Amino acid sequence: MPSFAASLAGFLLRTTGYYRRMFSGGPQFEKNIAKIRSAPLPSPKAHADIDIRHSEFQGRPVWHLAPKDRAPTAHVLFWHGGGYVYPATDVHWKFLSRMASVHGWSVTAPLYPLAPENTAAHITNWAMDYYTTYMAEMGDTAFVMGGDSAGGGLTAALAHMARDAGHALPASLLLICPWLNLDPAHPDQLKTEPRDGILTISGISEGGLLYAGDLPRDDSRCSPIFGNWDGLPPILAFAGGDDILVTDARALKAKLPSVEHIELAGMLHDWPIFSFAESRKAQAKMANFVTPAVA
Repeated sequence: MPSFAASLAGFLLRTTGYYRRMFSGGPQFEKNIAKIRSAPLPSPKAHADIDIRHSEFQGRPVWHLAPKDRAPTAHVLFWHGGGYVYPATDVHWKFLSRMASVHGWSVTAPLYPLAPENTAAHITNWAMDYYTTYMAEMGDTAFVMGGDSAGGGLTAALAHMARDAGHALPASLLLICPWLNLDPAHPDQLKTEPRDGILTISGISEGGLLYAGDLPRDDSRCSPIFGNWDGLPPILAFAGGDDILVTDARALKAKLPSVEHIELAGMLHDWPIFSFAESRKAQAKMANFVTPAVA
């Protein structure tokens, strides 16, 4: 049973349609994208106990968050969600700041190119270029790679690409409500959609087409669920029962039983990065999963 705060948030989001409008598809979709992007780009806020730095890679911003005055417990390369069309939000920055402050993570968060101006072939190549640069900077230091929603899909696609190219792999992968299949054709998604306070089937269907571009949607760069998952590091995946992407995490668990899969009934999309009681437990679980992997 979800906490009162989580249940209330789900109810309010379904009632107001605040996020669903952003992922509604149709003729208004690209107008919504342009409107959101016209606002000032959110960024991490100053905290007394974390160090925040900014750099650029191939003209794109990269943010670095780390605890002050203590060695990090883990180095994490994190790819934000947003349907491949929206930038990182304040929710992302609050989550990553908390992981740095409370759990000691040193986080690197690249703001990768977005659709529809860019498509999967370019975005994954850009991300792989950054991955190899980051890996070279880390040297022999172990790191973890993760992401939420679309960022979870990008994490999986990059892990496949890095393995196939013979690059070193992260110590583990963290997939938070990952978008692993651009085609929302699973019958359970129709049943879940009325309870989903953030995503719609039409929205992710159209967003998926914008992201795929000239690639077929079942290309593993677009929909990594169809890729080869052999030889990858340990994976921790989260899912929510009131999230239409829950079927993607379930499909991954069915395909790769070794995945540690945590699914909570009644929880909305991306619930582990919010501030509910369930979110805090999930964040502690992430920390406990990540730290031994890089030790």
